[in-house]
Amino acid sequence: MWGGLRYYDRENYIWTTDYFYTDYSGTGVGIKAMEMAGGKWDFAYINSNDTSHSDRANGTEATMHTLHTSALYGAWDMEIALKQMPSNEFTGDNKQYATKGAEGTVIYSRDDFFFMPGGFSKFIAQAGRGLGSGDLLGANLTNTAMYRKGSLYQKTLQDTADGYKPYQSKVMEGDQSYRLFLWGGWYGANIHLLPTLSYQYNDYELGGHDSWYAASLRPVFPINEFFSIQTEVGYVKNNLIIDNVERGGTSHKVSIVPTFTVNTGMGPSPEIRILTTYVDHNLNHPLI
Repeated sequence: MWGGLRYYDRENYIWTTDYFYTDYSGTGVGIKAMEMAGGKWDFAYINSNDTSHSDRANGTEATMHTLHTSALYGAWDMEIALKQMPSNEFTGDNKQYATKGAEGTVIYSRDDFFFMPGGFSKFIAQAGRGLGSGDLLGANLTNTAMYRKGSLYQKTLQDTADGYKPYQSKVMEGDQSYRLFLWGGWYGANIHLLPTLSYQYNDYELGGHDSWYAASLRPVFPINEFFSIQTEVGYVKNNLIIDNVERGGTSHKVSIVPTFTVNTGMGPSPEIRILTTYVDHNLNHPLI
């Protein structure tokens, strides 16, 4: 049993892309890994707050209540979250934004590299509606969820004159989002391969939709226990259609990262990295 301020359900993390596909952090109470009906279950109530916006109709604060449960049965992890906000209004904006929402996540994990010997692999599917859509799919009102890739439309609502402030809760009751991941790792003697595929589709109640998909591959070449050469190639395609206007484009990235490892013999080994990256953007219309 636990209670208080807590990073909650952040173990669902793709570290090659720094993406928490579930992050229900906040203040609450819960039960962790309770053995029941042949599986391990989590139950939690979590309260999260949005304090970064001064244009909330009820002041500078908004609160979201989340009920979360998950069940782990062998290789399968199934999660459900129900969300509610007493108020979700903004000054100068007459839209009736969502005050409730629901979402689900299914994770299938394997101790092999996509059915081949060695490594690991994961298949992840998520879907949500209302407060479970857009940037909030798989997340509470947290700082990490604020900056991750989710809804392209919500990213266009940022206040560029006063800093980067995506409006996470600016979603409608009928908004729907779907997200898929495929990622894993294979560790050979002379090379490690870490691929990731990501996709999200958002459908908006007021009309329009957007989608994005991304692919990355991180080959790592270990030279010895003190030095390795990490590399990475990545591709992202964005597509946003609002008011019959199409925006979006593509991005490419190539990185070479010589890495020095300091083996201390205690805990994770610190690393010193020299990073060189080439990025190319090809936008047919600015997103912002």
